[in-house]
Amino acid sequence: MVYAKYEEYISQYDLKRFVSAHKQIYPSALKEIQAGRKQSHWMWYIFPQLRGLGHSRNSDYYGIVDKDEAIMFLHHPLLKRNLREITMAMLAVDGKSAEEILGYVDAMKFHSSMTLFNTVCPNVIFADALRKYYNGKEDERTLMMLEENTGESLVSGGIIGAIIGDIVGAFYEFNNCKSTEIPLFPYGANFTDDTVMTVAVADWLLNGVPLKKTMTDWGNEYPNRGYGGMFYEWLFYSKDKEPYNSFGNGAGMRVSPCGYFASTLDEALELAKQSAEVTHNHPEGIKGAQSIASAIFLARQHKSKDEIREYIERTFEYNLHRTCNEIRPAYQFDVTCQGSCPEAIIAFLDSHDYESAIRLAISLGGDSDTIACMTGGIAAAYYGIPTWMVKYAVTEYLPRNIRDIIKCFDEACAERI
Repeated sequence: MVYAKYEEYISQYDLKRFVSAHKQIYPSALKEIQAGRKQSHWMWYIFPQLRGLGHSRNSDYYGIVDKDEAIMFLHHPLLKRNLREITMAMLAVDGKSAEEILGYVDAMKFHSSMTLFNTVCPNVIFADALRKYYNGKEDERTLMMLEENTGESLVSGGIIGAIIGDIVGAFYEFNNCKSTEIPLFPYGANFTDDTVMTVAVADWLLNGVPLKKTMTDWGNEYPNRGYGGMFYEWLFYSKDKEPYNSFGNGAGMRVSPCGYFASTLDEALELAKQSAEVTHNHPEGIKGAQSIASAIFLARQHKSKDEIREYIERTFEYNLHRTCNEIRPAYQFDVTCQGSCPEAIIAFLDSHDYESAIRLAISLGGDSDTIACMTGGIAAAYYGIPTWMVKYAVTEYLPRNIRDIIKCFDEACAERI
């Protein structure tokens, strides 16, 4: 696994270049294909190919950087929809070859594009296009470039894992979907209060500024991110900033930095307690924060899932001998630590990689962004995070000041290992 390189991602990956072009050109491009003949110049951004296959300015600018960007393209709601729709339009054309529809050079580009996307995310639509127009044969140059471009596929765990969980889960918080078969980054996805307060806790651990002030500063920076009612009053209106005996899952949602920063399990527990009790000083609030932080710490120590389960059950008296399939049918919206922290941990225990953990967390329903945030923090420590997911979240959603804290926090944690 590698450490994330946030600013390098910002300089390399930019799906907005495609979005801008699609908004201008896509409707006319679709009409041309539906009419059976391409008439104008749009191939590189409607059916993109790997960078390096062409020699024009468009091929360089719109060329797909690598496998990760191709996967990111297929998870972008607009770009995915358009690519599927126009590929289906190609499949609907009868009695013509790809050359007759697109022209000789663009038929080669279409071959490359279908090979690229079918390789990184196998799909019946792309496979059907290859069968219909190229006898099922993939473009050899594209395959060769993909083989040459195989790098690390996982980013080492960190608080970005919790933040991605928050971003993915945000759309589903009030649009619960009791399924793992969901778009990961739908329209409306964005970071919420979970991310803002996670960053505030990381900032506190890095710089030693009192947590009450750090949380207030970050809250003022991002005031409209879905804060709970009692916390909102504390954050923006309370003068004395006294804790209010809460056992809400806000204590668990923001605690992942404590699990990553700690050098010992006892330190993880103490930092989690401190991070919770500025607001959530109820025993259940503190317990919720400590359970998530200790699960992250134990995952970092390469403890087995059985060891993690046994420790959490013994220490916090949570019942983790349940499965997501058992929980899902009756589970309802629950913003308490005792009603969501165990479920978040179970989603991790049931998973087989980071992405499946996030999907399981969201599939439970309820407070989806917070559950996925807590699950994501643990799963990132245990599995690592797919590089494409980190790149997507960083380039599409996270502003510079948040990226800066995540980067500094990653570096500080690496030094403490």
